[in-house]
Parts: sequence; C-alpha cells; structure tokens
Amino acid sequence: MIRFRRVTLRPLNAWLVAQPITSLHPKYELRVWREVNANFAALRGELIAYAQEALDDARARIRQGFEDNLSPFSDLVDDPAAHYPGMLNRITLQGYLGETLAGLAVEHFGAFGKTDWQVPAFLFRFHDQEFQHLDLINERFLTGEAHDPDAESEKRPGRTGDDALAFRLDAQGKITHVLSLEAKCLVRSNTEIMADAHDKLAAGTQRPSGIRELITLLSDYETEVAQEWVARLLDLYREGFRTAKRRDGLAYTVGHSPVRPATRVSWLPPNAPHPSYTADRRFDAMEFQLSDLEGLVNTLYRGA
Repeated sequence: MIRFRRVTLRPLNAWLVAQPITSLHPKYELRVWREVNANFAALRGELIAYAQEALDDARARIRQGFEDNLSPFSDLVDDPAAHYPGMLNRITLQGYLGETLAGLAVEHFGAFGKTDWQVPAFLFRFHDQEFQHLDLINERFLTGEAHDPDAESEKRPGRTGDDALAFRLDAQGKITHVLSLEAKCLVRSNTEIMADAHDKLAAGTQRPSGIRELITLLSDYETEVAQEWVARLLDLYREGFRTAKRRDGLAYTVGHSPVRPATRVSWLPPNAPHPSYTADRRFDAMEFQLSDLEGLVNTLYRGA
C-alpha cells in the first residue's frame, strides 16, 4: 500500500509546539517540539487514523493467506490481526509511536529546509519477533488464558534495520534524496540509547537496507502508485544510490522535558551531533517532549 493520510497543520502545531533553538553547525540542525496536552483533543481523531494507517500494511501481512473474499473477518476469533498491535507490550508500542512520529515530522514539518519529503510506507511488517509473539497471544485468547501485555515476560526485541525512510523526487519522479530515520521513544531520556542511535546512523551505508524492504513490501500491491514506487526504488537500489544524496535523521521522543538548568531546552545536544556520530552527512535531530506518553500510546494503539 501507499500511505496517503496527512493531519491538519493548525491543530498539529498547537499540540506539538516548536521551541526556539539556535544551532550554527553547518551540517547539524536540532528541532524541538513540546506537547501541549490540552490541545490534543482537536487532533485526536486525525492522529489515530494516521497511526493506524501506518500499521495497515503489517495487518495485511498478518492476514495474508487467511482471508476469504466471500467471508471477510466478521468475528474477532477468526481475525489473526485482531489483537495487533494493542495487545503487544508497551515498549513495542512506544517504538511504533517513535517511528510514526519520525515520519509525521518530515511529512508535515519538512527537513533540511524542504517540505516535499515522502514516506511511502512504514516498515512494521518486518517485526517478525512480534508477529510470532502475536500467534501466542491469539492462542491465549482462544483458550481463555490470561494475558498481561505489559508483563516483563511479554517484551520482545525491537526490529533491526532502518526505522523509516523518506525520499525527495525530482520533476521526473526520480529519487534524488534519501533520509534514513532512526527513532527512539523513551519514558525518560537515556544517554546510552542516545549514543547508540547516533552510532547506528553513522554506520549507515549509502544504500540503506530499508530500500530493499520497501521494494519487497510495495511489490505486494498492484496499484499504479505502488508500482511506480517499486520502479523508482529499484532504480535507486541498482545504481541510483551512487548519485542520490543520503541524509540522516534522529527522532527522539521522551516522556518529560528538561527542568534543570532552567535554560535547557533539549535532551539532545543543541550545537553538534553526539560524539558517537562520526559520519560526514547532513543530520537532522528532532526531539519530541511529551507530557503524557502513556496516555498517547493508549489512545493511538489501545483504543483508550
């Protein structure tokens, strides 16, 4: 599938309020948004739809082979995706939120001074550990066993590879820029995880692994737009990566804001990337400070 949803900018800007910050680094920019939870209600329905659309491809993969066109899933018992993703562990859902916010930010706020970035699909379908976990969860519900999604034993490893990829196209539809996005979503800021995210981006190659995954994903869809993306991604994978410009982006979502010192605006460094980022590429750091991270996860993924 190709994603089409966008949210309305005015309520988005009222909910995630940009904080004033200045950086003079020639290749590094930090942008910070702070949640105003009182303004969430005006965006609630649109953001739920946006987050759920991001997961639709994963649901399609879970259901592949189980669907009967003459008898669609009318009973939750028959739907292998019925408990996806709400019954997964909260840490997994935080990861999904972080990746979704990364895509939302570049699509709505732009990056590197450009506002035409596109995220054709998210890569949630490649989280195989959670799909295997989902089979176990579904069996529990079928047999009447108890299931506590947030028990320690329900945690599963995160998906490897690129968290998300965004692209810019020229007038002929050829990919000219690739933005590799790493996403972290934490209840509390963690300097080790921050360093690891920078290190992972620095180690990235000119041809991100997510390109191959996107080709695999979009090849499942026969729409004209999906096939156009497959063709341009194949060109990028074969030779285009040699000339397309790679950019790096970090979406760092944290469930609280800095309070000391009073002048501190961000958890991420304001004037240069973390020292573990050793690549010589343009880097866009995006920080989201949420006042109710748990409530947002419940609203977007657990129907609260």
